[in-house]
Amino acid sequence: MEVTIVICAILAFVAFRQWLRHQRRVMVHRERIAAIEKGVQPPPFPEEPERNRGNVQRFLLLSGLIWLAIGLGFVAVGAVVFSDPALQRLPEPPPPSLFLGGLIPAFVGLAHLVVYFVDRRSAR
Repeated sequence: MEVTIVICAILAFVAFRQWLRHQRRVMVHRERIAAIEKGVQPPPFPEEPERNRGNVQRFLLLSGLIWLAIGLGFVAVGAVVFSDPALQRLPEPPPPSLFLGGLIPAFVGLAHLVVYFVDRRSAR
């Protein structure tokens, strides 16, 4: 129940912010139309706040490194488990997903890092 309330609150907050942004644009539109009807030069468009590319780039780098470290950690644990001769004699050997399951987050991290480096190169 608490999770549902939190999700609804987040969605309501996002919807409210979108509604406020829309109302602001409607107000600017009405001001410009009123100025045109009076024969006055309409005011210039207010600039939209630019997104800070540095924050996105830092987030891509950080998340890519975290995902890669988690994935490589799982691969390393799987490699240690598979190389241990004592575990190989068990009646039921460890599943290969222990080793291969780490490749998925590692590839997600690599994808983040590729996007980071490609975007950084194209921004120059």
